[in-house]
Amino acid sequence: MTGSADPVQGPGGEPRLDVVLALRRTVQALWANRASIVLAGLALITVPGLLSHWLIDDNAAAKADWDTLSITLRAALAMLYVALVSWGMVARLAGRALPTRDFVQEGLRRAQPGVQVALIAGAAVVLGLTLQLFARHGTAAGFALQTLLITAGLWGLCTLMPVVPAAVVERLGPMAAFRRAAALTAGNRDRILALALVVGLALAPSGALVAGIAGPDGAGPWLQAAFELAAWSLAGTVPAVVYAGLIRRDSSSGPEAA
Repeated sequence: MTGSADPVQGPGGEPRLDVVLALRRTVQALWANRASIVLAGLALITVPGLLSHWLIDDNAAAKADWDTLSITLRAALAMLYVALVSWGMVARLAGRALPTRDFVQEGLRRAQPGVQVALIAGAAVVLGLTLQLFARHGTAAGFALQTLLITAGLWGLCTLMPVVPAAVVERLGPMAAFRRAAALTAGNRDRILALALVVGLALAPSGALVAGIAGPDGAGPWLQAAFELAAWSLAGTVPAVVYAGLIRRDSSSGPEAA
């Protein structure tokens, strides 16, 4: 695949993901598709976030009635955005650069399998965060539960990272997509974890800065919206780069075969 984060060879000849190359490809793909990302991100991430803030968060009565619905709707739109971006990024990494209109239109047409697996993954994250509430009481059992949840989260991250692009590109159902992602990441989970940690550490200062200075008025909502757009764009791009770097180069994989 032209331009993908090509894997290097491990001791047994198995493909090994090049973390540095994956980071470089991520930046290159984001820059090359910036117009498409901004257009789709404004519609699916930024505008819904700002409307939620202005219409619900600043209105106590509306917040009580509509807050849960707003959060759910924004999460669904974010999953759609991730699936859309996944398709466009894998297409570019396969050597098929899509103009903005095709990037969005094709991504929307292909998004359904990716949205399904993203929603399942999101539900698992919510379940984990809910269970974490029981791990905050300072006991040995609480510490054990916290450790178990962190371990499970890291395992899921490095095992299933390319699940959305796999579902979108190969048109897989949820269970097949999870199995495909696990098969792709076998032998590379340490490198995928390292890649995820680098990306997380790169985002952390920006997130902390936004949390520290973004008040309810003035530039606060705009800063938060910009950070959310950047974070969700990375959530769509990094797994696509990993997927493109790990799939076998045959006629059955990739957008050129779809």
